[in-house]
Amino acid sequence: MSGLEEARAKIRHVMLDFQVGDLKKCAQANFLVAIGLMTSTEFLGGLITGDLGLKGAVEHRFETGFKYLGPPYEELLIKKKKTVMDIYENIRCGLAHQYLPTNTEGIYGGKTSDPGIVEINGRFRIIHENYTRDLEAAVKKILDNLGIDASLLQNVEKALKQIPKLA
Repeated sequence: MSGLEEARAKIRHVMLDFQVGDLKKCAQANFLVAIGLMTSTEFLGGLITGDLGLKGAVEHRFETGFKYLGPPYEELLIKKKKTVMDIYENIRCGLAHQYLPTNTEGIYGGKTSDPGIVEINGRFRIIHENYTRDLEAAVKKILDNLGIDASLLQNVEKALKQIPKLA
């Protein structure tokens, strides 16, 4: 199996089957799904940058993955970066370290055309089913881009060496 085929197979297994699959199975557990989404976003960023597992790069990995989810995410990240409504600090760190995001009105299920995080009246709303949809699309975009972007493939191969075998 070539490096490209091996990378695609491992990403499909780790992200689509394992991570996104678990997130879909747990759709009723809003806060657990939100934590999983933040972790998977950071993992996605680690694949893109190749710095998966590198100490001191958590915020960079998260923000890289968040931007890869699409223009609405990138715009929200840039608009709110280092303000009282910082996505990384309020949502990712709030969930990871306290199980509670700050400056957030809530975490909801349900599917709409909105992105998975929107700003409503100066607070974040997390719509985890939309975020899961966009995360899955981002993973498929990486799979498509691996064959045309040699530096992405190199970073992905470097990152994938950092993860254990999964069942």
